[in-house]
Amino acid sequence: MGKKKVVLYGIAALFAVSGVVALPSGNITGGIGCIVIAAVCFLLGRRPAKEAAAQQPAQRATGTPAAGSRIAETIRTKVVGVTFQNDDGESRQDILSRMTGDEEIEIEKTTYNGEPAVYVKWGNKILGYLSAELAKDLAARYPNARYTAEILEISGGGGTDVWVQYRA
Repeated sequence: MGKKKVVLYGIAALFAVSGVVALPSGNITGGIGCIVIAAVCFLLGRRPAKEAAAQQPAQRATGTPAAGSRIAETIRTKVVGVTFQNDDGESRQDILSRMTGDEEIEIEKTTYNGEPAVYVKWGNKILGYLSAELAKDLAARYPNARYTAEILEISGGGGTDVWVQYRA
């Protein structure tokens, strides 16, 4: 669960308690107001990642390079293919359910059906891929780049969404 969700749920809980305490003491307007604010915060925290992604398109920005390298761009993107199983039969969803989001992940270039592809891996376990369009675009623009990534968020839904910050 991301930091934003934890904060929203915490605020929702505080307003809900305030609203419930205010109602019996005769402060009907304040109590109802607190409960409404709690409900809004709760719903914002529960908003599916797909809706959040639709409201926040991929963000591109420059970053600070690591020693001896130059960061061409930083991209916030969703990892695709997380609902599939790996070649060893292990479910990527099971792998992701054991992760906290603080793990170090790797980006590995490969090809799939003759087209550029990019794995997102945790150790030797594949979590998913960058989208085919993004992999193709990055391969064309930065053919010799080494990529780094970090997990920004792991969220649930119909499948687990993993958002990575990706540097080329």
